[in-house]
Amino acid sequence: MVMKRFTFRLQRILDIREQIRDEARQELGRRNALLAQEQSVLARLEAELLRLNGASDGIVTAGNLLLTGAYALRVQKMIEQQSVKVEEARKAVVQAQERYIQANKDARALEMLRDKKRAEYDQEVLKEEINQLDEVAMQRASSREIG
Repeated sequence: MVMKRFTFRLQRILDIREQIRDEARQELGRRNALLAQEQSVLARLEAELLRLNGASDGIVTAGNLLLTGAYALRVQKMIEQQSVKVEEARKAVVQAQERYIQANKDARALEMLRDKKRAEYDQEVLKEEINQLDEVAMQRASSREIG
């Protein structure tokens, strides 16, 4: 007797959940990259402000002071705006992490179920093979007794 091969009846659902998990992982990667980019812009702006605050070319004129002050205020405003962008990017990363974690749990649950069903199937196949071997051994033993 030949047993049919193992099939997991929820395989399509598992495939879909794995695809959702992969898409969530990719989205998390994109969100992390965007956060890093926004943080980099913020760091450059902060470095520029530090440079402005510490820079003096020796000759300070009222015009230069006024221009430097106005530019410093503009950079400060850009830093505030960029800080908001960084915070929004952090929130997006957290949301993407939550989606990935949930998608991973969903896929993992079905993977574990599949593995459990596969182990049960393997046990059944093993029992069937043992029964067949016992049957063959009994047939040989009875044919030796007869012959």
